[in-house]
Amino acid sequence: MSSPGVDSVLEAQVEAMLERVAEHRDRRIAEIRASTVRQVEQILRSARAEARRSVHQAVARERARMTQGLRQAQARAELQARQLAQSQTRILLEEMWQQIATALEARWRAASERSAWIAAALTEASELLSGRPWTIEHPAGLTSEDRREAEQLARQRGASALEWQLDPRLRAGLRVKTPGTCVDATGPGLLARRTDIEAAFLDEYAATLTAAVQSPAAARAMPARSTPGGAP
Repeated sequence: MSSPGVDSVLEAQVEAMLERVAEHRDRRIAEIRASTVRQVEQILRSARAEARRSVHQAVARERARMTQGLRQAQARAELQARQLAQSQTRILLEEMWQQIATALEARWRAASERSAWIAAALTEASELLSGRPWTIEHPAGLTSEDRREAEQLARQRGASALEWQLDPRLRAGLRVKTPGTCVDATGPGLLARRTDIEAAFLDEYAATLTAAVQSPAAARAMPARSTPGGAP
């Protein structure tokens, strides 16, 4: 049987040991809690950083998609504008070709214009056919005055002889011929260089439009379509 003193010592030792265990437990719990808090904070920081990266990447992808979409839309708009301009140009040129032969024939029927046309044709012929006999093919309706002026001019331009030859298929203009050479100043001959004629017409049409834009009064007076005069 133990003595009361021994029991007191044992109780004190047990109590002290229990206190140390409790202190160790509390310290460990605090350490675990602090570590957990740090881990949670790190997880939150990482999550926020990942969220920002994801947002930035999503914004960048959306911006790139919108930029690409805008470029594609602009390209489609430019293509459609070019196609529309080409279509309008084709329509304009078709109208020009439909009217230009008529305009040339009207010019040929006007006496003063016909005289200038003949003079221009003979002057061009003189550069190639001088010193040789000329055959002049012409449409019906040439007047005696036209012939007289043409013969005088042809002699001045170096024709050694002159023969007139009616071509009923012609409607306007002349052909001046020697063996192996022909200066074609007929309507079809003048219109043979289609590309040059179309380019000159479009240049003149563009200049007319520009002038109309710069002058409101001219714009109001300008017809819906400009047509060429058809001067040789």
